[in-house]
Amino acid sequence: MIKILLTIIQVGIVIVPLFLGILLVFRSSASYEEAHQNSKAASWGISRSRYALLMRLLGVLLLCVSAFAAYSLFFEQEEKVDDEVRDFWKDIEDKSKDAFPKAAMLLGAAIAIPTRMSSTRFPGKPLAKLGSKTVIEHVYERCMKSELAERAVILTDSPQIMDFAKQMGAEAIMTSPQCSSGTERIIEAFDEIGAEFVVNVQGDEPFISPNLIDALIQKRAETSCDLVTAASRISDVAALENENVVKVLRAENGRAIYFSRSPLPFIRGVRERAKWLEKAAYWRHIGIYGYSREALNLYANFGSCALEKCEMLEQLRFISNGMQFEVVQTQYESIGIDTPADLVAAEEFLKRQS
Repeated sequence: MIKILLTIIQVGIVIVPLFLGILLVFRSSASYEEAHQNSKAASWGISRSRYALLMRLLGVLLLCVSAFAAYSLFFEQEEKVDDEVRDFWKDIEDKSKDAFPKAAMLLGAAIAIPTRMSSTRFPGKPLAKLGSKTVIEHVYERCMKSELAERAVILTDSPQIMDFAKQMGAEAIMTSPQCSSGTERIIEAFDEIGAEFVVNVQGDEPFISPNLIDALIQKRAETSCDLVTAASRISDVAALENENVVKVLRAENGRAIYFSRSPLPFIRGVRERAKWLEKAAYWRHIGIYGYSREALNLYANFGSCALEKCEMLEQLRFISNGMQFEVVQTQYESIGIDTPADLVAAEEFLKRQS
């Protein structure tokens, strides 16, 4: 019944304008004169000849409408679409439906482990053996023990490290050899990491504390900070005077004011450094950082600064541009490996932990 009604409607769409069009086009001049006299056109000042012309033009338009309707409804052939083409576009449509949720569902926090083989002081360091495992294995396994990070990824420019990561079942992303720091590697790979907040763990920190990683992520959750790092209290003069031990000068609210290789604050009028430790709190910087997406976007646009070049500390680029680090206080002391001698010391530390 419905099909019959639809057919009647379709035929009417063609027939009605066709009939009216023929009537208007082929109507006689005498008939138009009579119709003109009884219409409002005369009162509007439209002449009989112009009135007849307008009616015939309307008739032509109705004939065109009838012809177009007839073609569209009864003569136009449905375009044949190959099954493979139809399936292809269906897949595209399905993927586009899923695209927004996937883009929106960024991980809350992830760990990035920048590492490279071409260290000046210790070439091949990530794959050097520390006990029964390589240095990078130790780092990755410690990171995987974090309870708050949703992903841990190795970032490298080395095909050897990429191959080794695949062997040990670790996630890895290839980055450009042009990256001059771990931070730049993270910036390059940030979209692929897919997180709003990334903790930067150095690839030469085989004893990194998973609890410390979680403490940085927790600090971000509590404060919504863009930058967070860690520090431990310095208690011996040797560390205070060692330029390889980076110090953090902290404000009353605990945030970092400055990073330096020199002891800060300077105690005026007191020569003995041991007494400095009695008069002020000195903090050893632990080389672990938490970055928000916003912070890294800003860092990428800052460019290097004078303080960064003087101290050779990349975190000063943030400080120089007015950004602030939250600082997590910890008892953990970094045991990094910069030289073959450090690896020997790490072996001894590992044995004592066994």
